[in-house]
Amino acid sequence: MPDESRFDPTDRSEYELVRAGNVIVPLSPVRKARMCGAIALLGSLAAPIVATLPLAVREAAFSGPPLAAPLGVAAVVLVGALAAGGGGLGLVALQRRLTRGPEPTGDGAWEVLAVEDVLTGIGFVTGGLGVGVGLSLLASGHWGVDALESLRRNGIEPYASLSTPLVTPQLATAVALTAGLVVLAATAVVDGE
Repeated sequence: MPDESRFDPTDRSEYELVRAGNVIVPLSPVRKARMCGAIALLGSLAAPIVATLPLAVREAAFSGPPLAAPLGVAAVVLVGALAAGGGGLGLVALQRRLTRGPEPTGDGAWEVLAVEDVLTGIGFVTGGLGVGVGLSLLASGHWGVDALESLRRNGIEPYASLSTPLVTPQLATAVALTAGLVVLAATAVVDGE
């Protein structure tokens, strides 16, 4: 009796075989898009993190309301959320193109894989690093004023003010929330097709 659970390469298309051997992150584009949406949604924690900073840190680091302060680190979170959202939407579009066919062959398969890897890099690396580093620096005030002084001695100013553009934790949160929800909604639409 033959084992039907064994992998049979003849059952797979040329594109699937090329993808299986060469894609960097071996998940479907829509699954990677969901992960990008989750990364973008994490960026929406910027305002809650800043809103809950200890009073001593708020008095030491901010001259006005912390949520309305234009911060360089909020810009990092914003860029990360936009990268994760953009990468996620690109992956959704790629999945939609693959679903509607025709399946790419030859050089077209390699081009699709290259686009998928670029979008994955933008979403995971740029998005993940921007959101992760930005939120970590925003949260550093939760360790107290001494922790901020230690960071400053090492050349890191987590609450450095920007004059322009006016990127506040509130704006970063709003954009990150929107980007994450749009990507997750788009993945639901593609799954429904």
